[in-house]
Amino acid sequence: MKKIILTILVMCVHLFPQYHTHNELTRNLQQLSKKFPVVTVESLIKTIKGNDVWVATIGKGETQNRKAILVVGGIEASSLVGSEHAVRFIQNLAESYGKTDSITRLLDNTTVYVIPRANPDASESFFTKPVVERETNYNPFDSDGDALVDEDDVDDVNKDGIISWMRIKDPHGEWIVNPDDPRVMKKADAGKGEKGIYRLLSEGIDNDHDEEWNEDPAGGADFNRNFTYNYQFFGKNSGAHQISEQETKAIADFIFNHQNISLIFTFSSNDNLTTAWKNEPSKGESPVISSVMKEDEDYFGYISKKFNEISKLKDAPKPVKGEGSFSEWAYFHAGRWSFAARPWWASEISRVKDSTTVKDSTKKSSETKKEDKDKSEDPVIKTLKWYDATGAKEIAVPWSKFDHPDFPGQEVEIGGVKPFIFSNPPAESLDAYSKPYTNFLTFLAGQLPSISLSNQKVEKAGDNVYRVSVDVINNGFLPTNSAMGAKTRWIRNVRIVLDPSKGNSLSGGKAKQILEPIKGSGGYKTISWLVIGKGSITIHAESPVAGNAECKIELK
Repeated sequence: MKKIILTILVMCVHLFPQYHTHNELTRNLQQLSKKFPVVTVESLIKTIKGNDVWVATIGKGETQNRKAILVVGGIEASSLVGSEHAVRFIQNLAESYGKTDSITRLLDNTTVYVIPRANPDASESFFTKPVVERETNYNPFDSDGDALVDEDDVDDVNKDGIISWMRIKDPHGEWIVNPDDPRVMKKADAGKGEKGIYRLLSEGIDNDHDEEWNEDPAGGADFNRNFTYNYQFFGKNSGAHQISEQETKAIADFIFNHQNISLIFTFSSNDNLTTAWKNEPSKGESPVISSVMKEDEDYFGYISKKFNEISKLKDAPKPVKGEGSFSEWAYFHAGRWSFAARPWWASEISRVKDSTTVKDSTKKSSETKKEDKDKSEDPVIKTLKWYDATGAKEIAVPWSKFDHPDFPGQEVEIGGVKPFIFSNPPAESLDAYSKPYTNFLTFLAGQLPSISLSNQKVEKAGDNVYRVSVDVINNGFLPTNSAMGAKTRWIRNVRIVLDPSKGNSLSGGKAKQILEPIKGSGGYKTISWLVIGKGSITIHAESPVAGNAECKIELK
């Protein structure tokens, strides 16, 4: 009986409105793979803390031999909502296969890979005490360059189980209490006549007595700053070198080992969906490509338009320009179509109708909407107002005086907004917020290139000599390769092979050739050969990212 109850509890974990620890996420994935034959789960690598970086494969049959999309969550470790969306996407595909015709067709012809939590060690800080918002893993690193490692981490000074903020009265400080909301601080703006009166530090102690606080915390590298494109050498949390972490290397290796991945979607602040990437003229004579290729621009624009139509998400924060970011690396260096969007931000509440917390706040939200627009567009204030409108409680630690040993005789207060508040919505709204992304990702997986052979022609060119031609057609929306993919050469273009049979031979044209990228939505390239003899020939066309096609032609 106990075993039955335990099994039921494990299977229901995902149904509860909550954020899931790594162990819970692992159980969810394993249960999905046991229950649904179209789902398999494997570990890419074990982290320093012994956690697996999981990748789920969703599809029917020979999944690695056909076009694929990769979805990555948790590349920004503090954004657990992205991981939750990723798991719900897996679950939706698995439960819909065999029941929803469009998804059944999709998974019969397309493989979906999902890495739901790229940095599980850092994400676990959401669940452990003291709660601290961190982006880095635990690979020891000398962050402050003093030849010591991890010697000045954050400390729970007031023992409340939360790493919040310390404000220290200081006439030379740069900070003031935010006039729009006293729970947060803002830098004084001299142009507005403001004068700073506080220093602002994360909660902690000067453990190494160098008059710096928390400047060398435990770990590590921020995975979204560790990839090769626009990597910042010696940058904060960028790691010892490009792809220095075993986890980022494992993810990169997975992509390069799966040539069928033509498109990558990342839950990330390096958003190029609410605001599409544009082709911009190069600055100076730098050979570095710093904007989307001109030939790819319209495709990014269309997918961006569809994201906004499908998701109906509004008021997105300004995209963050990447510095070693994963999503930019995926396009500029790995040569894949790459799309990214934040998994959550505080926007119009009334658009969501499935979350109890959000639904109950609709009236209050509509009453304050006009007032919000009239006031500061500061995303911090906007998010706090969003929480207030939902009726959320205890999102901040009240500022309280504390006798801090590092600041004798000075007024010190500890408090401020709690960790993760600005990066994750309330758990009870997760199901509602995941639906727009699930709908969009399902659409996105259906936009991959797909080749076929058509319009076969045989023309007599002489005695036993025939001119044979065929159109290689791309029936998908996206081209068989992006312009950037063709430039990086990581994604192979369509290869076409003419295979003569007994009784004939090739006289003109190449038996094997690689084609230039073929545009989507019916774009095609006509290929022709001269063949001597009788009988038949077979023509094969294939691409790791666009599928396979074959036809047999009689020479008559």
